[in-house]
Amino acid sequence: MAIKDELLFDFAINMPRVLVSGNTVILDNVKKLVLLSRDQIIVHNGQRFTSVVGKDLTIKELKDERMLITGDLEQLQFYGTLQEDKS
Repeated sequence: MAIKDELLFDFAINMPRVLVSGNTVILDNVKKLVLLSRDQIIVHNGQRFTSVVGKDLTIKELKDERMLITGDLEQLQFYGTLQEDKS
């Protein structure tokens, strides 16, 4: 991927962006919280959905379309929208 493409990808506002480090997950471009439980958090990123699955998940911060989650992470999943599935 060229540097120009990387920069455009970094600033895509309707795509999921996830940073994982130890027991911390940072989700960027969060438009809407869809599901919240101790074992799963699903957010809408504009064009896609992101699911974080684990144990004792806690949202520590939600600010400026950025969500900080702590807990025992087990799985990350990305889903397309219904519009994309029909194409």
